[in-house]
Amino acid sequence: DDLILLKAVYDINNKSPLGSAAGYGVSFKIDRALVAKVLGFKEVQNNVMYVQNSRPRTSLQVVQALEGIMLDLGKLANDLCLFNLLEFVKLPKEFTTGSSIMPQKKNPDVLELVRGNMAVMAGYVATLCGLYGKNPSGYNRENQLTKKPLMKSFDLVVDNLKIMTLLMKNLKINEQKCLEECTPDIFAADYANMLVKGGLNFRDAYKEVGTNLDKVYKMNPVVNIKNKKHLGATGNLGLGKLKVKISSQQKAWEKEKAGFEKALNNLKKL
Repeated sequence: DDLILLKAVYDINNKSPLGSAAGYGVSFKIDRALVAKVLGFKEVQNNVMYVQNSRPRTSLQVVQALEGIMLDLGKLANDLCLFNLLEFVKLPKEFTTGSSIMPQKKNPDVLELVRGNMAVMAGYVATLCGLYGKNPSGYNRENQLTKKPLMKSFDLVVDNLKIMTLLMKNLKINEQKCLEECTPDIFAADYANMLVKGGLNFRDAYKEVGTNLDKVYKMNPVVNIKNKKHLGATGNLGLGKLKVKISSQQKAWEKEKAGFEKALNNLKKL
């Protein structure tokens, strides 16, 4: 989803503003379409007044798309902090630190910083919202203030992606602990469903299991997970389908990058 959103924002921004001058065009006979083609843009940004009005707005759209990535990284970091506390996972020692006084502690400081960076990114979005929304149409000097949060947003997301990628590659799952924590009550809904399959309506099955939780026994968690076979369920996550989508997005980005590099090489020859 993040890749799709980024591509949509990229397409909005993949338009040449050149030739708009101060926002009203010029009196010379220029070919804006030719310039756009030579520079590798998909098309001309139409119209010239839109060029000025879109500057802070486009920056905002880009940062909002980047914020989506940061929100996902922060959510992942938050979950891993919890799973680490419950000993479901073991973090790489390089990503933990001791406390200020207790040397035995292994604090998930890196994850906490990634989680905190969600707030930093939200601040960049709020800055751009304010710069865009409060100004009248046309160019305003405040537009120069959009560049700092825009550039810092890219740096923030790229750095956090690198950190989380490295952490995930070295993350260890405590399978035994995960299995031990699958207590009988987790399977209560499965027992209710079994009663439904036997002909009981779900309302009565729900009450029956709810009032007899002491009779619910622990199922085999692995078997239980794998038995849920419908698309997207725990036994059929559809990861192959996602890999195909991600591969398609990667190819589209590689094509755009190749086109951009070709345009740069052509410019060098002029």
